[in-house]
Amino acid sequence: MTGPLARALAWWQAPGSARRLAALRIGLGAILTVRLASGPYLELAHQPAALFRPISFMRLLDDMSLPGLVGLLQVVGVLAALGATAGLTTRMNLPLAWLVALPLMAMTSSLGKTVHNDVLLLLALVPLVLVPARTAAAWSLDAWVARLTGPAPGPDVGDEFGWPVRTAMVVVAGAYFFSGLAKLLHAGPAWVGGNLRWVLYAASDGQPAPNGLALFVADRPLLALAVAVGTLLLELGVPVVLWRPRLAPLVVLAVAAMHAGIWAAMGLDYWPMAATAAVVLLAGTTPAGPGWRARSGAIIRFGLPK
Repeated sequence: MTGPLARALAWWQAPGSARRLAALRIGLGAILTVRLASGPYLELAHQPAALFRPISFMRLLDDMSLPGLVGLLQVVGVLAALGATAGLTTRMNLPLAWLVALPLMAMTSSLGKTVHNDVLLLLALVPLVLVPARTAAAWSLDAWVARLTGPAPGPDVGDEFGWPVRTAMVVVAGAYFFSGLAKLLHAGPAWVGGNLRWVLYAASDGQPAPNGLALFVADRPLLALAVAVGTLLLELGVPVVLWRPRLAPLVVLAVAAMHAGIWAAMGLDYWPMAATAAVVLLAGTTPAGPGWRARSGAIIRFGLPK
């Protein structure tokens, strides 16, 4: 193959660092642990069946009123996520934490609105779940035990360490890009022109007390227009980190500022989504060793190895 597709495939298949993959495991594992420990799953298990709006496999249930099972799953999920974060029996704990989190997090999206926080976190974890043994090759209790009891560990740079990190990067970049694209496809220029102001007014009206920040922005058409344009450009522009990794810290700061503004103006807490984006984009663009740079650069310049 030649052309853009070959270059994209070469980038995806290029060697990676075991430490970079471990950083991704630790960061996403920590977010998953906190999310499982603090999520409203037991509260949702006590809600009336009339509020149940199931999605996907949740349609197999009549309601979510299974507090005993939900509590057990939550405990198992937290323990498994902690083990995966520390790199303890990672081959078992990482897939187990993901499988337990799937129905619990589906509960939060079975109330009539998809919770984007959980969707992005679960999708970003998929590449790591597929290769759990390799995610523990560095910075893990498994690797420490292996060094004490077995032969010397293998190299910390290799083909198997690269593609999971880059797949997670594509997932995160795509999540923001398609969010911006959906605004253009469904609302068009009207989203920039007036939709944001309407959303800010509606968010303020729905609060016990008026939201000063939301009203401040909504009452100023030019400021609201600038915020809307900036939001759209940011969402559409997040994939730039796939071509220009050095821009990742700036993009992460901008994404964090956007989510902080949404929380302050509309009371929507998207911290797991912002944290997932930060972990994936920073872990995927942290400078690696000179050997990794030379080999991956050669593959991208001259094409796939024969």
